Amino acid sequence: MGNTDLVARTVESVAGRAQWFLLTEDVPERRGFMQATTPTVKLLGVLILVALTVTQRALPTVAALAALSGVLALLSRVPAGTFLGRLGGPPVVAMVVVSPQAVLMGGPRLSGLPVSAAGVEYVLVFAVRVAACVGFLSVLLLTTRFSDILGALSRLRAPSIAVSLLSITYRYLLLFFAELERMVRARRGRTLAETSLARTWRDSGNFLGAFLLRSVERGERVQRAARARGGTGTAQTQRAESAGAVDLVFGVVVLTAVVVVWL
Repeated sequence: MGNTDLVARTVESVAGRAQWFLLTEDVPERRGFMQATTPTVKLLGVLILVALTVTQRALPTVAALAALSGVLALLSRVPAGTFLGRLGGPPVVAMVVVSPQAVLMGGPRLSGLPVSAAGVEYVLVFAVRVAACVGFLSVLLLTTRFSDILGALSRLRAPSIAVSLLSITYRYLLLFFAELERMVRARRGRTLAETSLARTWRDSGNFLGAFLLRSVERGERVQRAARARGGTGTAQTQRAESAGAVDLVFGVVVLTAVVVVWL
């Protein structure tokens, strides 16, 4: 069952990794800096930091912002493995995507290599900028329950249809990957003998088709269930908030970062 096991392990690993990324475990319940910040202030501050990061072009600046996201994670008692696990992938992908710029951009070459100093700097800045943005968003998602994020969006007057779509999408993604895991286990349980590579690929195509059909059916059931309960449940996320000293400190941190970067 080597070929089948390889496909099954790959799909199961992807599904498990996706669920791990979406679920925040017990981090929002810990006593930490960002956990003590009210969701609305936290969301607004993180959005400002992300917007600030994407406008920067200097490597020291984006590196300092990336370090700030790490400090916030540390103060919030986010496990290093959890934070770095979310932080590692996107910057690597971003670096691979923009790496041709190191060759295509003009300017002095580095030690006879076919890359320019300006191109290498561009690639590094881009990757670190992505890391900083992912770091800030990871801190937000890891320290805040998703229902609180939806409530914060509603309090910030985000379009209700957008909040509803975000709620349904998040809920459905969890069901989507859970269904994928169940189908992989069921397929593995019905596979009794070694199959050829060609048969494995053909069965994988059938598996993918069945999964897509079941995903559509599951999506329809999610919609009917939400409609039967009177909507998507976003109204229940509205909870009273009272700003405190921690919110003031976080606001000062965000304001300081903006002033220092721009001045």
